[in-house]
Amino acid sequence: MENDNFYIAGINAVLEYLYTAPEKVDIVYIMDKMRKNKSTLINNCKEKNVKYQFVPEKKLSQYTDLKHQGVVARIFSPGFLDEDDLFSKLQLSALPLILAFDQIQDAGNVGTLARTLYSLGGTGLVITKDRSAFMGDRVFKTSAGAISHVPITRVTNMARFLRQCQEKELNIYYTANDRNSKDLYQSDLELPAILVLGNENKGVRPGVAKEGHLGLRIPQQDNFDSLNVAQAGAIIVGELLRQYSFKAKQDEESLG
Repeated sequence: MENDNFYIAGINAVLEYLYTAPEKVDIVYIMDKMRKNKSTLINNCKEKNVKYQFVPEKKLSQYTDLKHQGVVARIFSPGFLDEDDLFSKLQLSALPLILAFDQIQDAGNVGTLARTLYSLGGTGLVITKDRSAFMGDRVFKTSAGAISHVPITRVTNMARFLRQCQEKELNIYYTANDRNSKDLYQSDLELPAILVLGNENKGVRPGVAKEGHLGLRIPQQDNFDSLNVAQAGAIIVGELLRQYSFKAKQDEESLG
């Protein structure tokens, strides 16, 4: 199974992708000495909301052996969906749940969570454009290829995205471990929902958490916090699925 990421080089090749398939462009690298000569490219990146970065020529040469003309783009061939397209998939999912990664940076965690969500029928992922793991080899391998099948949306501002979710009356849960958080197994959880999982070291940022409806904590023996974000996320997703399936069965029995 092949990775779905590759690099393209040259101004015309990159511009063609920006014109025809900007949702597949992960990032555009521009040689720092040529930034004044690439105004058309930079304007296109801004117009298409594609991230770009100025780098030394040596770094461009590490990405490709092709003649790059001072421009290289990293392509994620499955493409990124916009928010509305992702929302439209919620009601079609076996498990109407979106995982939102608030700056998760370890590719192994991203891959494991993608694999978990895909195997349980979840809707898709939301990642931040900055300070997020690159959807590359390690994500692909740890997800066992699931990352190629899970819809992914990238957002500039996670808090703003959650406000969009509020407008759509979606339940928003997030991981927490403070006195205001609720025991996962004593909480009545409803789907469709968003589950926000935070950075490996800092957790969910306060500005993001305040847009959520309920902080969830996993009770652990002697308050020993030993779970990483992938393990915690898998446990919470499993509990969401259990409650969702139980309620669906109850609804069927009441109608029967």
